[in-house]
Amino acid sequence: MKKLFLLLFCAINVFAQSGLPTGDPIQAGLSKEGIQRVDAFLTSQTDKKIIPGSIGMIVRHGKVVYKKAFGKANLETGEAMRTDHLFRMASMSKIITAVAGLKLYERGLFTMDTPLGDILPEFANMQVLIGYDTVKHEFITRPAKNKILMKHVFTHTSGIAYPPFASLGHEAYVRANITFAFPKVKSGLKLAEIIQSAAKLPLTHEPGESWTYGMNLEVLGRVIEKLDGRSFPDFLRQEIFAPLKMNRTYLGVPTEEWKNVTQVYTRKSNGQLGIYTDQVGRDLMGFSTETSMDFWKDTNTQLAMGGTDVMSNVDDYARFFQMLLNYGELDGARILSKKTVEMIEKPLFDVATKDGVAMGVTGRSQFKAGITVYVYPEEQAKFETISAGSYFWLGYFGTQFWIDRKEDMFSMVFMQLAPEPTGHNGKYRHLVWGSIAK
Repeated sequence: MKKLFLLLFCAINVFAQSGLPTGDPIQAGLSKEGIQRVDAFLTSQTDKKIIPGSIGMIVRHGKVVYKKAFGKANLETGEAMRTDHLFRMASMSKIITAVAGLKLYERGLFTMDTPLGDILPEFANMQVLIGYDTVKHEFITRPAKNKILMKHVFTHTSGIAYPPFASLGHEAYVRANITFAFPKVKSGLKLAEIIQSAAKLPLTHEPGESWTYGMNLEVLGRVIEKLDGRSFPDFLRQEIFAPLKMNRTYLGVPTEEWKNVTQVYTRKSNGQLGIYTDQVGRDLMGFSTETSMDFWKDTNTQLAMGGTDVMSNVDDYARFFQMLLNYGELDGARILSKKTVEMIEKPLFDVATKDGVAMGVTGRSQFKAGITVYVYPEEQAKFETISAGSYFWLGYFGTQFWIDRKEDMFSMVFMQLAPEPTGHNGKYRHLVWGSIAK
């Protein structure tokens, strides 16, 4: 009886921590050898100091069947990585912002063919970049022929740039000093002001004619504010975080949680791991002078960028992804309809960039673009362990997820190292799906 009580206590405790029930990986159809390979790989990456630390998680048939931390959360203090640590989610914020926007789409507040300028007038009459005068240091533009439609915002086809990622006219885009991520604590900036400033820059291409990774989800955050009336952070807290019981997902981290935030690292010129600082961000990514790696210390902030600013953990994101696997519902909380979730998963078109960076992809990708995600098409999946139709996204500091509806499974790997070591996350994913036995 005592042993049974202890087992029940442990089970209840794990459930409370993860928010999803736990299960045995073998009973869930994974092989012992495959899980051992995942373990060995993540262990080796920290042992070899390729990354400081990481967390791997696998969820199948609605149960957490693998969750383990490796290495260090902070190299300077020697603090070991724990599965409850908080991470800067960076671009893995985008899928949450997209779901928030789709909630308003479901409510009939816009269609995918609604012009963005009808909601945010600053985008009504845009210019398209056609050249750059290196003598006058000025953009050469012409009026856009097409309107930016809401479907362009959801699919990174609007032509709205991430300023430092644009190649043509790069100098002028950077000089505009647009805050596109990680706003400084107590900066006084407002999302409306940031988006209005971004609208003054030319589009990198005609709306709908190409795929360019840009400030689309930041713009969507402002659309949500304009249509709903609440601040973008409050909308996420009340419409997504609270109903899904994502109780440790933040836009502005409470002071009592600061001790649980992992440190971010980068690879220095001497090959050693060093702390990723504001200056590193400006050198590597062209962050503006109004950005800061301490952006998350503004507790309960009312300013957040929809593409970058979520702080969270593996357990909370597991609840969010299980909601998507459940076609929009978890534990009685309905976030989206089944048909709206199906929209996210559709492979819409090839990812082909005209200018700039496509989340680590230049030129033509082997993936298809979906709504704020990459989707594995049939041709690519022929040579992968993951199923065709699976979709994924990643964050700049090393977080990544994959959702495979055919296998009723998703997996995540979280670390805090930028840029990500070549092939690390891809090999993790390959090993995880290679562990499926039945």
